[in-house]
Amino acid sequence: MARLLVAALALLAVVAVPAPAHAASVDVTCVGTEVAGYQPGLQLAPRATTVTVNGILSPCTSTTPGLTAGTYLQNFPATLSCATLLDGLSATRTFRWNDGTTSTFTYNRTINNVGGQTTVTFLGTITAGRFTGANTLQQVVFVTPNILQCLTSGGLTTLGPGLAVLTITTP
Repeated sequence: MARLLVAALALLAVVAVPAPAHAASVDVTCVGTEVAGYQPGLQLAPRATTVTVNGILSPCTSTTPGLTAGTYLQNFPATLSCATLLDGLSATRTFRWNDGTTSTFTYNRTINNVGGQTTVTFLGTITAGRFTGANTLQQVVFVTPNILQCLTSGGLTTLGPGLAVLTITTP
């Protein structure tokens, strides 16, 4: 937990850096959590699995009055192993805001694994719904998975919860 707190402070420091007067304006900043599940669990050899990603974005600060929280849920089939779990990816997720609106986020995902922490960076644009056209950065920090889980008959079934920080900015 202490590692996640340190990671949270580091991510917030990056997000909270003052911008020059001509820079983009921040529309939304959220801190929350993300959990990824795999059914069946991941093992050393690739196999078909269903991936479920569940995110809670709360609390949020926003230029939109009343927008204070959001969620997202992704379900998709994939062929993965413990070795390919953290590969790059291009995809789409939809944020569902507490005021009933949505934002579709189209992103490229990159992974950095250092010192027992895995930082997943999602970089892209809101392509539909509230904040269309806005640049979006989401970072999620997980404790690096225990590779020994991949050797069990059930495999690695869960990653997280990890700290998630989301920033949406208008260019």
